[in-house]
Amino acid sequence: MNLSQLYYFRKLAELQHYAKAAKELYITQPSLSNAISSLEQELGVSLFQKTGRNIHLTKYGSEFLVYVNKGLEQIDKGIAIMKNYAGTSDGGKIDLGCIITVQTDFIPKLLNGYKASTGGVAFSVREDTSQPLVKDLLSGCYDVVFCARGDDDPDLTYVPVLTQKVVVAMSADCPLVDKAFITPADLYEQHLITYVDTIPLGRAIRRMLDERDIKNVEYSYLDESILAGFAANGVEAAIMLDTFLLRSVDNVVVRPFYLSPLERRSCYHRVYMAYSTKNYHPYCVDHFIQYVTDTKALATDPNARYID
Repeated sequence: MNLSQLYYFRKLAELQHYAKAAKELYITQPSLSNAISSLEQELGVSLFQKTGRNIHLTKYGSEFLVYVNKGLEQIDKGIAIMKNYAGTSDGGKIDLGCIITVQTDFIPKLLNGYKASTGGVAFSVREDTSQPLVKDLLSGCYDVVFCARGDDDPDLTYVPVLTQKVVVAMSADCPLVDKAFITPADLYEQHLITYVDTIPLGRAIRRMLDERDIKNVEYSYLDESILAGFAANGVEAAIMLDTFLLRSVDNVVVRPFYLSPLERRSCYHRVYMAYSTKNYHPYCVDHFIQYVTDTKALATDPNARYID
């Protein structure tokens, strides 16, 4: 048994097709077939079973794959670390996903800072909403995502890295416009618009308002630009996050939102770095995760109120 056979086995287990696996491994199909047959003979078990033109793992192959993945992951990390010591590493590539409100400021500054301290790492950055980001993270499309925290998952770790303040946006004609700040008591007679409650942020806003028996709320919108647009041009007030999308809308009036007029503590929604503890990570991904954890992780502010 040699290391190449284990890499071949892992790739074949991933694609479950000899021709496709051989193409990605840059070897001939007979060479791949011979390597797998030799591995099966040495182990004394069948790792794959044919199903028409494709193959699938046997129960022995599925169990063996768990150990192979763990072993090759550690070997790959060790090689990357040694190359980094020697200055011969190519740095690697990290697939990163993020919500739109962090991609114009937070993410560029973060990546520039990381690249300045660690040369050679390439990033692929894509934008989406939080739920698709987490789904694609779990499926392996991303290495790391920056998003709202959704439902707890044992395979995910969330690290808070950024806060976004909850505010109330309105037009100059809104009945609330003369107030210096807004509290829940001001909202009982006011028609409100906010985020759709099928997304994590919308659910968090709904919990906060339901706990205070605020009922006249339309949960229909996905982002700050459309919320601010409706608020600036109507009589509705929008309870939303203070992001660059809000500030890009003309003629909108923004007021702080406090849960208590006496304490006047701002409410915040947190953005998290999320990563899978189950998926394979090359060394560069683990190094980036540690960098973000060490330099950007937020401590809990006792004077803040978090809605997530």
